[in-house]
Amino acid sequence: MVWLFNGQRVASAAVETRGGSLTIRSLSPSTAGPYQCMANTSAGAVLSSPAIISVASLADFAPVAKPVVVAEEGGTALVGCDVPESHPKAQVRFQIRGKWLEKSTDKYLILPSGNLQILNVSLEDEGSYKCAAYNPVTGDLRTELAGQKLIVTRASPSRAFRILHPLAPQALALPRHSAVTLECVVTGRSALRWLRDGHAASSDGRWRLRHSHLSTDKLEATDAGNYSCVVGNGAEVKYVNYSLTVLEPPSISRGLKDETVAAGATVHFWCEANGTPTPAISWFRDAAPLPPSPRHLQAGSRLRLRGVTAADAGVYQCVATNLLGSALSTGRLRVRPGKGSGPVTVSAVTLSPLPDFETAMETEETPPADVARRDFAAETASWSSTPTESPSAATEKAASAAAPPDAPIILSPPQTPKPDTYTLVWRSGRDGGSPVNAYFVKYRKLDDGGSAAGTWHTVRVPGSENELRLNELEPSSLYEVLMVARSAAGEGQPAMLTFRTSKERTSSSKNTQAPSPPAGVPKHPVVHEGTNNFGVVLPDPSRHSGVPEAPDRPTVSAASESSVYVTWIPRANGGSPITAFKVEFKRLGRSSDWLVAAENISPAKLSVEVRNLEPGEMYRFRVIAINNLGESPRSAASRPYQVAGFTGRFSSRPVAGPHIAYTEAVSDTQIMLKWTYITSSNNNTPIQGFYIYYRPTDSDNDSDYKRDVVEGRA
Repeated sequence: MVWLFNGQRVASAAVETRGGSLTIRSLSPSTAGPYQCMANTSAGAVLSSPAIISVASLADFAPVAKPVVVAEEGGTALVGCDVPESHPKAQVRFQIRGKWLEKSTDKYLILPSGNLQILNVSLEDEGSYKCAAYNPVTGDLRTELAGQKLIVTRASPSRAFRILHPLAPQALALPRHSAVTLECVVTGRSALRWLRDGHAASSDGRWRLRHSHLSTDKLEATDAGNYSCVVGNGAEVKYVNYSLTVLEPPSISRGLKDETVAAGATVHFWCEANGTPTPAISWFRDAAPLPPSPRHLQAGSRLRLRGVTAADAGVYQCVATNLLGSALSTGRLRVRPGKGSGPVTVSAVTLSPLPDFETAMETEETPPADVARRDFAAETASWSSTPTESPSAATEKAASAAAPPDAPIILSPPQTPKPDTYTLVWRSGRDGGSPVNAYFVKYRKLDDGGSAAGTWHTVRVPGSENELRLNELEPSSLYEVLMVARSAAGEGQPAMLTFRTSKERTSSSKNTQAPSPPAGVPKHPVVHEGTNNFGVVLPDPSRHSGVPEAPDRPTVSAASESSVYVTWIPRANGGSPITAFKVEFKRLGRSSDWLVAAENISPAKLSVEVRNLEPGEMYRFRVIAINNLGESPRSAASRPYQVAGFTGRFSSRPVAGPHIAYTEAVSDTQIMLKWTYITSSNNNTPIQGFYIYYRPTDSDNDSDYKRDVVEGRA
């Protein structure tokens, strides 16, 4: 039995291990973290689920002066409390005019947020209020230095209503079966109601109304959604919004099992896990992390092992982890002599291989001879004659040490100034250790809804080139491009782009008719915060005809192992300039909802990087245009895009930034910027690009900085 700490054998003198037990003699931040035991068996080594050890702590109150609280007699008062960071969560209590209040009463409510709500305020409630935080593990008690003073005034005849807390939209993420209270502190006299996703909140007995707050003692997964506390009737309505996410620990729905296969076979390991947020999957063999290689493809819930040898036998484990914990599944792989006849599954089903991009393209129609600046017939003949069978022994040996290349990085803008031509420009991604010998490009026309309106045209481009001109295109038309890089190690993931050709100069007409909302968009949409109707059904949205048209279907391209670039083309602005864009995403394969990936995107930008995606997962994206009159309908969803699997190719962070060597004013609105970056001064750290931050010279606010991305190494 061996004990591990952060994946390494325990080596601290403060930790004592004896057989199947572990004792931490002196707990400190250096000894806090995940612990696992590893057991060696005749079949191989196995790991236990990690046990997380943490140190209890309670920070001090921030020395912040708070304003005086003024409340009307007979109304409601709110005394705020900025609870300091605590682990575990601190218990809040209040010192009211020198006396301690540890639990809520009929008059004083200590809310889960730590704030104090005073009901039916009277003159006797005037005085000083201080909040305190108590850590039940350490026994520490912290009291804020300067409390707040409550002043009670005579009730005014109007008694205008308003929401005291919260003042901004709230996002809550809580474990399933936990208790939750959605707070809504209101002063004044007015009707109050709670809505969920624009409809009356559930009254099934699990949710109840306590004063103006909505609460339940046991959250279920079905309780996730958007909630609104709505106050007022008629012309004046005020509200506050909650986005509630119900977290669930990981669970394995389809795990590994013992299998025996022949040498040379291909094995598919499946490990399907459920949980919120989506669990991350890690793979182990004989208790050691399984490094990716040309023979080991790790993509989400799948691990594919090609060309099994006797050395691959052992105990395999997958570990699914999210914020709430982990779950694991174990299976033993035995290898018998002899060559296997096909793929074998270590789970309930066999994964069909992804279609070969080049083979699929060879079945498509080829373009006219003048599509590009080369003899297209010769190119396609060369392409067709390109060997697709097993390479030579030397090539195969070189490819075995390399991985397929990354998707090309398309640099062309999504619009072209010419009505009948488009120049596709790209740069190569990482080659995986084997040089790119060819690029394969497909393109076809789409209709305005994003469906195919023409057949695929195909072309093979030598790996030394990075530009292709497409001719004989139709004006005012939408086109879709897919391209992959190929090396001796195989084909990489496709890059995708959608572009629109410009109108012919003889045409000056403009379609100003707003299109019908795409399928799936409700007639009465839920409008997000910023238009003052989030979570509340608009009485008649059809009267607002000046919103922009939906952008064209976006395209997605690779940015990193866990991020992508989403690119789109706007359409008519509805008569009012577009002020921003918003991008939403949805994970496929599970019943997930559309979530906001990025918002308040400058109207000058038609692309955004979406980060923190799960490697190996499939996603769709859609775009919304916004002007002063509201949001456009959602664009058609992008084609499914699978985020690149974990490659293990991580580099150290650069220790020294680039040096700006030269600047020159090019015009009233443009400058030229040149810089240098010395890799030898940064531990030879490879880079993929640069960020440029800029702001007006008369600004002293960091939030005024804007950022541009420069792709490349110089």
